[in-house]
Amino acid sequence: MLYFKELKRICFSVVYGLFLFLLVFGWYQNFYHVTDKEILASKDKDISYQSQITGGSILEKPDKNAGSFGRKRKEVPDTVMLGGTDHLLMEYRENSYAVYPFGYYKEVVLNDAEQDEILKILCEITGLDEENLWNLPDDYFPYVNGNIVHFKEDNPDENGTITIEAGEKEERIQEAEDKTKHFVPQVSYDRFKELMKKAEDMIGRGSNYSMDMLLTYYGQAEMNYEEAAEEYRKTIYEDKVSRAFARLFCDYITRSLGLYPVFVAVVFWMKDRRNKMNELIDSRQFGTAKLVMARFLAMLTACMLPVFLLSFESLLPLLQYSSESGISIDALAFVKYILWWLLPTAAVVLSLGTFLTILTSAPAAVLVQAVWWFMDTGMTGLWGDTGYFTLMIRHNTLRGSELIRQNLTILWVNRGIMLLFTFIFLLLSCVIYERKRKGKCSHGYQGQRYYRILKKRFFTGIQK
Repeated sequence: MLYFKELKRICFSVVYGLFLFLLVFGWYQNFYHVTDKEILASKDKDISYQSQITGGSILEKPDKNAGSFGRKRKEVPDTVMLGGTDHLLMEYRENSYAVYPFGYYKEVVLNDAEQDEILKILCEITGLDEENLWNLPDDYFPYVNGNIVHFKEDNPDENGTITIEAGEKEERIQEAEDKTKHFVPQVSYDRFKELMKKAEDMIGRGSNYSMDMLLTYYGQAEMNYEEAAEEYRKTIYEDKVSRAFARLFCDYITRSLGLYPVFVAVVFWMKDRRNKMNELIDSRQFGTAKLVMARFLAMLTACMLPVFLLSFESLLPLLQYSSESGISIDALAFVKYILWWLLPTAAVVLSLGTFLTILTSAPAAVLVQAVWWFMDTGMTGLWGDTGYFTLMIRHNTLRGSELIRQNLTILWVNRGIMLLFTFIFLLLSCVIYERKRKGKCSHGYQGQRYYRILKKRFFTGIQK
């Protein structure tokens, strides 16, 4: 009964309404209609470029007579050096460098000395001097170079927009790839990586010159028919179609669950104090462990239930696709991935919020969780970069199931560690709350004092 009472209180609260809004907004911005678009793109080749995946839908069976079979992640040194140098030269000319320290865009402007260092890097890679770098021929770099498109021979419309039809784009990509590359690197690949590391150190973490970002943008190569057929086989038979979408769904949702649940935990544990519920709780009408666990499980249920409901937006079209195509799918894929991928993240965030709020009787958990979230966001790559203590598992692609299989041991250990942290935080919460109920703690007075000092010092440091 206590569990259901707590669940009712949470679900009809303002803070939970805000949590739902942020969760649904993040899902809508990133994942809404992805499944429908992939299914539609597999049926109509004319709209394949609207697919989430470069080269067409992952559900489209390769045709031997097709001119292109899409691209795959592959580290080709010449391609990576070509793209990295092209991008660095563009940003050097503008003295405007894009960085994403915590997943959000920030512009960096370098001083004269730093610009000179970037110039030296470009000169060493290209073998050209400054004057030549400012007067390169139009075809020095390919028309299409990874994520860079050079609009040098096109005429924009009256709004400044250059429109390329899907068929024309494919022809021009092929034309660009057939062109003789005028850029010839004058350094080895190892030296190039050293120079990119030097550039990244000057520009800042999260720039376009880490090897992870360079491989993301330029570490791709055209697939042949056999490779495309193998990718299709893995999607249909190994991933059972739905597992690929479940992974991408979890990738986007994990960013929300890595932060927002802490507000629910903090607000509901502080509500007792604001609503003068401490006297009722201290009457020991029910055990400490029972109260802490009932509230924790109620918060966890409230946070996870909408996640399961949102997954139906992808699952239902996949069930219909399976019915129409005769291809079997894993109908429980979303349930399984949500339970082992997302639930530990939400659980550790809620338990940390519970522990720190009981300890301090102040919203210290919001500050701590925000720091953890930002650090985890900035230090974790978009896929295949899970460590033992990673809060949020990322896999921002529909393909790449082999990365999950390769890192499966690390993933399971990571999820186990998050659940262990959850148990420890809840155990400490019970111990501290029991002492408070017995009058052996001052209900967080010192905790609030230390939190105010921490908050003052933290934000003072940020302003500096």
